[in-house]
Amino acid sequence: MRSPYLKMSYWPAMCERVFGLDMEALGLPYAWDTTVDQGGFDIKGSNTFFANGSEDPWQWATDRVSNPDLNQVARTSDCTDCGHCVEMYTPTDSDPAELVETR
Repeated sequence: MRSPYLKMSYWPAMCERVFGLDMEALGLPYAWDTTVDQGGFDIKGSNTFFANGSEDPWQWATDRVSNPDLNQVARTSDCTDCGHCVEMYTPTDSDPAELVETR
């Protein structure tokens, strides 16, 4: 689904090209610090709806399993072209049923 050229080494090099940042010299990224700051893998917020697309590379940064004790509902739209924030796009008549149900 994703290009074989998009390996981990691609992203720091992209930041260097785009922003002029030497990621290694800066000790970035702070992925683990950000994960912990945002609740880690045990998000305690209540009354939350987690919407993801099956082709969204960020789906792993959220809860993908519902937690009724906290009124957390997790929904992943498993369909073609269901990427990042697809549920927020303007609806069309050709939207997959999975996406319509998530919305």
